[in-house]
Amino acid sequence: MPYRVDIPGDDAPLDYILNRLGTDSLLAVRQQMFKAVYTNQDTTLTPREREGMRILMTAMMGCPVCNSMRMWRDYPGFCDEEIPEAFYQNALDRNFDWEGFSERERLAIRFSDRFAHDIENLNGDDAFWNELHGHFSEREIGDLCFFNGCWLGAGHTLKALGIGSVCEVPSEELYERLRNPA
Repeated sequence: MPYRVDIPGDDAPLDYILNRLGTDSLLAVRQQMFKAVYTNQDTTLTPREREGMRILMTAMMGCPVCNSMRMWRDYPGFCDEEIPEAFYQNALDRNFDWEGFSERERLAIRFSDRFAHDIENLNGDDAFWNELHGHFSEREIGDLCFFNGCWLGAGHTLKALGIGSVCEVPSEELYERLRNPA
């Protein structure tokens, strides 16, 4: 799949698209959004809840880099606790009955799956919303929506522009630029 914008020869495509493509004011908002998603200390959603949702979104986009990232390992400051590979695999398999998920993790992952694949029926599913409200506050439900909206929108943007199928595994220097754009 070709890139659909011109990538300057000395820029990594992912870095260019995320940090330099677009209007300055919107780039600043995009960068702030990514920082809020990955380094937010205000949300009460746990790193495992966020990772379960994120991995489903990256799988849908098919980006080998994003699919292989483990935020606990690859993004300093995301969390201090290792998240086992079985967690990721069961989230990817949509094995909602896996005993390794907490009830909140299970619901967050189901929400993410439905947000991406069943948005037409999500709003009308009173039983599911009752379950969500039984385990998440209104504020946390807002965070669930924000995180999933960011990942889905960013994933669609990158896929539309040709990133993903040809994306190179970022170097530590590129990871640093993505975490702290100049």
